[in-house]
Amino acid sequence: MTTQIEALYYGRHRMTFRIGTYLALIRMMGIAHLVTTLYGHAQLVSQTQARLARTRQTLRELICHGFDSEAGRVALQRLRDVHRHVPADASDYRYVLATFFLEPLRWNARHARVKLEAHETALLLAFWQRVGREMGISELPEALPQWQQLQREYEARCMARTPEGERLARLCLRDVVKLTVPFGTRWAFRQGMLATMEPGVREVLGLGEASGWVRALVRSRTAPRSRTDPRSN
Repeated sequence: MTTQIEALYYGRHRMTFRIGTYLALIRMMGIAHLVTTLYGHAQLVSQTQARLARTRQTLRELICHGFDSEAGRVALQRLRDVHRHVPADASDYRYVLATFFLEPLRWNARHARVKLEAHETALLLAFWQRVGREMGISELPEALPQWQQLQREYEARCMARTPEGERLARLCLRDVVKLTVPFGTRWAFRQGMLATMEPGVREVLGLGEASGWVRALVRSRTAPRSRTDPRSN
């Protein structure tokens, strides 16, 4: 499984998972009670990039080394330790877990030239279900439509505009590209993220639209919505 999931994330769908994962991190800033509970004022400024880097590295270790490797076990323990005293309940954890794979799926279905195949989607779902089980998260859905429904219902209850969320989203948009994107291409990458972000999420987070020519480019490359789009279910 390790070889397959690593190939999925860093092979022919590399752009899907890079942009999709970064957009997932930003999307979570729209959950009002999590933002105000988990991020103090100083942390918004001083610890944003460090948090993003730790999250990315932990996920990379699981993807590249697997759950049963030494690096994977250390990464899982790090996840458990970090979240042990977090004031969040199981529904919060299920939402965060879901967003890490549903956002790449949304981006791939809507914007990618190379679409994920059914067996690749199943592999992705199995990986994140294993992450959830290893973290002790209860009542994990089994099927993709159930995860999508979970996300929709949770965001209907909990997504709301907050000053903290808006500020953190801007910081994430500024800093997340510094993790892997070369310096000279960061502006274009940020614009691409804004242009392909779900409009309702961008509005909640108080983020402006991408420049006009980037929006036009994205529209010209976007295929019509199909039955494989996870938002069409």
